[in-house]
Amino acid sequence: MRELSYHFRNSWTKLLCTWDFLVKAKIRNGKIALHCMFKNEAPYLKEWLDFHYSQGVNFIYLTNDSSNDDWEKVLRPYVEAGLLEWEHSINHPDFYTREEYHKKKVWARAQKDYEWLVFLDSDEFLYSEQSYSSLFATVPKNASGLVFNWLIYGTAHKEQISNDELMLEELDRRFPDSHEEHFLVKSALRSGMGARFFNKNPHYPNYSPWAPLFWSDGQRFRPIVKRFLISPVHIKHYWYRDERYFDELKRPRRKFFDGQERSVILEDWHYRRANAVHDPIPESVITKIKAFRAQLENL
Repeated sequence: MRELSYHFRNSWTKLLCTWDFLVKAKIRNGKIALHCMFKNEAPYLKEWLDFHYSQGVNFIYLTNDSSNDDWEKVLRPYVEAGLLEWEHSINHPDFYTREEYHKKKVWARAQKDYEWLVFLDSDEFLYSEQSYSSLFATVPKNASGLVFNWLIYGTAHKEQISNDELMLEELDRRFPDSHEEHFLVKSALRSGMGARFFNKNPHYPNYSPWAPLFWSDGQRFRPIVKRFLISPVHIKHYWYRDERYFDELKRPRRKFFDGQERSVILEDWHYRRANAVHDPIPESVITKIKAFRAQLENL
């Protein structure tokens, strides 16, 4: 019965996606927005914001999921510069329900003003070897969106990142290419093409057969097919952050989502593999972040 219900809801959602594709306005201004839902990420938000603005994002929507740190102080300069707006998450006990609700809400609003909306978490950085505008300009005309693979980074044995250091510079070690979690994706959606988030899936939406998702090299995305593509674009996922963050925040948070701690053997294996490959960020990325910060101070 549960499987039958899923197939019915999936088919109905695809019909709604097709209807949206046929009737909704399609903004084609090349502008790019981004959405993220966060909780107690104040020490990391500034770098995440500065990176994406420096790479070509025009506007960012944030959803605060009951944070109790200094997040408002961090966001204030961006709000005052007209680059960002935020909202509080709804009061619902299930995280994935809250997340999907706000994805849908922001998507309904953003696609009236922006051609693209990228959905990321605050430890995920959309890295492209070319400009975002060039990347999105090459997408097939019938694409409802793009998907991007993860590259997951470890702690690089860094105890704690100081306020004057950039995480992107300091955490320069990651899992090998073949790591299973690298086959997961996140997505960017295109205005008016009908994609809808469905079944609490944070990685990619449902879509019309007439307007599918694509990879950045022009190949059609098929959910049942595993694919690993990191050029020209991928998501640098700083899952561990530094040692202090991992021990004090990430492990308890993961226990909340997974329901239990990992075994010592599995945790050690995962940690060692997370630091197996040296992969430093290009200096040009750091230069752009610093240039954006100087620009923001003058606004």
